[in-house]
Amino acid sequence: MSVDQELRDAELAFLNAPFQPDGWRIATRKLVDVTGSAAAQIIGLGGPDSFTVISHDVPDPRGHLTNPALLGACNWRIGAVDGRSRLQHEPHFEAYRALHKTSDYDDAVSDLDTRFGCQAPLVADAAHLFGLALFRSNRQGCCDAEVLDRFSFLARHAQRALRVQLALGQEAAELMLDGVAGRSEATLLLDRFAGLSGMTPAAETLFDHPKGLRLDGLLVRLADPTENGFFAAAVGRLLASDGVTGPVLHEGQVGRCAEAPGGRWRLFICRLPTVQHGFGFEPQLAVTLTPLKG
Repeated sequence: MSVDQELRDAELAFLNAPFQPDGWRIATRKLVDVTGSAAAQIIGLGGPDSFTVISHDVPDPRGHLTNPALLGACNWRIGAVDGRSRLQHEPHFEAYRALHKTSDYDDAVSDLDTRFGCQAPLVADAAHLFGLALFRSNRQGCCDAEVLDRFSFLARHAQRALRVQLALGQEAAELMLDGVAGRSEATLLLDRFAGLSGMTPAAETLFDHPKGLRLDGLLVRLADPTENGFFAAAVGRLLASDGVTGPVLHEGQVGRCAEAPGGRWRLFICRLPTVQHGFGFEPQLAVTLTPLKG
C-alpha cells in the first residue's frame, strides 16, 4: 500500500471513529502506522464526555501511566501546553524541562521508552479539554518534518470527528449500529434527499411543541420560518459535502421566542459516514436538539 493510500485510510478512520466499534483505537493505530511511531493516545477531560484511548498496550509494570504524581509539574508533556492551539514536539518539551524539575517523569518515560513524540489540542473550551499525542521510542527518535506533517494533517481530521462525537453524545456509535429506538436524545436521521428516515422518541415530542419541529411530507422543518431557512441551507451544505473535504457539522440555537430570546434548543447537524455502494436512502445526516440551560 502506498503512503498516500495509508494516509487516506487513516484520515477516513478518524472521520468514521465516532460511528464504529472501537473506532478511535482503530484510528490511533493507523496514525501510529503512518508515522512509524510506538503509540498514540487521545485523552479528554470534561465531565461525562471524558475518555482516554491508547492505540497500543504500553508495558507498564511499575504503574507509571496510572500514577497521579506524574500528572503534576514534573510532567513536561502536560507542562508544555501553553493554552494556544498549536502543535508541540521535542523542542517545546526540552524548553520546559530546562526550567523545571522533571526527573520523576524523565525516569517514567525512560522505563516506558516513550521519550520522543508530539501532541496537539483537539478541543479546548470551558467544558472540554481533549488532546492527541504521539509517542516515539529511543529507536524511532525525534519527530522529523514528515512525521509532524502527517500528524498535523490527521489531527485536524481527529478534531472534526471529535466535535461530531461531542455533538451527538457518547451514543454516537449506537446511532449508526443499533438504530435510534433506545436513545434518550432528540435525534432525527435524514437521507440524501433530506427525508426523515428515523427518529428517537424524544424527537417525536418536538413535533408537538409550538416552537419545535414540523413535518412536510418526509421533510423536517423548524416551526419558525426564519430559523427554518438557515436550517434548510445548512442541511443542503452538509448533504453536498463528501464528509471529508467539506463541512461535517453545523451548530446553532433554535426555538427563539419571547420567553427564550436566545432559543430553547442547541441544534447540531452532523454529516454521517458515507456507506459504500449505498442507494441514498441510508442515513446521511443526524439532527440532534438538546435543551439550552437557563
